[in-house]
Amino acid sequence: MYLGTLADPREVEVKDEVFYAREKGFDFVELSLEGPRTSLDQLAPRAKELIQLREELGIFYTCHTPWGWNVGNPYRKIREATIMQVGDVIEFAEQVEARLVTVHMHTRFGLYDRKELIRTMAEGMTALCDRAATSGMAVTVENVDQGPEDMRRLFELEPRAKFHLDVGHANLMCSGGAHIYEFIRDFRDRLYHVHVHDNRGGADVHGDLHLALGMGNINWPKVVKALKDAGYNRTVTFEVFTKNRQHLENSQYIENRQYLEYSKEYFKDLLATV
Repeated sequence: MYLGTLADPREVEVKDEVFYAREKGFDFVELSLEGPRTSLDQLAPRAKELIQLREELGIFYTCHTPWGWNVGNPYRKIREATIMQVGDVIEFAEQVEARLVTVHMHTRFGLYDRKELIRTMAEGMTALCDRAATSGMAVTVENVDQGPEDMRRLFELEPRAKFHLDVGHANLMCSGGAHIYEFIRDFRDRLYHVHVHDNRGGADVHGDLHLALGMGNINWPKVVKALKDAGYNRTVTFEVFTKNRQHLENSQYIENRQYLEYSKEYFKDLLATV
């Protein structure tokens, strides 16, 4: 597996994030195309610089669209505008030779029925898969607060979409992390990208704490074994943050990086031992 870190979009210079990733032994950087520091408008003019960094440092990129961009928005004109924005991200990803572009699954919107939102999400994914087909760019869908059945319906409607498993999100709204292992088992053939971070479970997204691995209740040896048993050998991004990280003093920011680095080493140890 290839292990990467998410470039923090809040207050860190993206070039420094790339150098940090290489220094600490990460294989790739996930570029989060959102503000205030790494929006598409800010990074697109720097594509040549990012390509040069990639070549000099021997790393690669993945691309992550903002959580609020809903390509399944039930209002057609807003959905089409969002699809156009993600299309621009795909173009940027092609320029920097990123390996994938991630969008988020949205199945909560006002009074709309969940099945209807999955249908409009599939419509959005069809448009994106059509756009990405020219270059072969992978477009992945990240689970947010959905169960396996929701994702199954989506992939039945648009089978070209790839699955992005967020392990921390999958630990919410289920007992004992059951959705994590069901996702891996049922979608092993379309699993294309993984996010890892820990939490203590919970009944809603407020439990999405993005803790260091081992600080929550996720059974990481079991998760790694399930991924290995499924034959997964692609990218894994460590989304380890601390609360209100943008307000941390420098010493606390460094401590947070230590949690990130610990999580990577713990995961690597599990890869070698389970």
